Amino acid sequence: VIVTNKAGEERDAYISDITEMYVGHYIYMTDSYYAGLFEEDAPLYNRVLAKLTDDGTETESLLGEKYTGYAAVKSESFIKADLDKFKNMIKSLDLVTYVLIISAGLLAFVVLYNLTNVNISERVREIATIKVLGFYDPEVGAYVYRENVFITLIGGVAGLLLGVALHSFIMKTIEMDGVMFGNAKNISSYFMAYGLTLLFSVLVNLFMYKKLKNIPMVESLKSVE
Repeated sequence: VIVTNKAGEERDAYISDITEMYVGHYIYMTDSYYAGLFEEDAPLYNRVLAKLTDDGTETESLLGEKYTGYAAVKSESFIKADLDKFKNMIKSLDLVTYVLIISAGLLAFVVLYNLTNVNISERVREIATIKVLGFYDPEVGAYVYRENVFITLIGGVAGLLLGVALHSFIMKTIEMDGVMFGNAKNISSYFMAYGLTLLFSVLVNLFMYKKLKNIPMVESLKSVE
């Protein structure tokens, strides 16, 4: 990789390893390698990285007041403050996430409701015949809803697989040059998404159960069979 120093001199440096940086871009090298690269006795250090034993707000404030008073110190920054700013920026995306979850839930409810409604409307005579034969309402409900359950189980698995690909695409799309977002996913997220899908299916089945109970058994007499 081509490295340029402050004087504008360019040198070819060899990469021995790569580290993953989530904020910023840096090159790490020893002082001896830097000195040999740019033919200098030693690099000129202009920054100090320190790890505090106490990272409280009061301690940071005292250090800031003390060291910024020196003429040799131009600026001072704390990683904790940068992290707080980053967390506040990410927190603003929570509203967008909630809107997407609610919208997806409403869409799932509407789709399942329409499928169940069409299924029942087209099989009124069949369902009425089953009721005439002595099936109880829970048995009739299980007979009709079994299809919805299988559709939900299969669709939930397919949705999780597509969700993984969509999540990776979105995270790579919103990344900036100086900031990289983590692409790790908790196993609990899969269970929550799948559980919500099953919950909406159960709610639709309960909502449509009243329509099944109110189907008149006399409809079976109108059947051509």
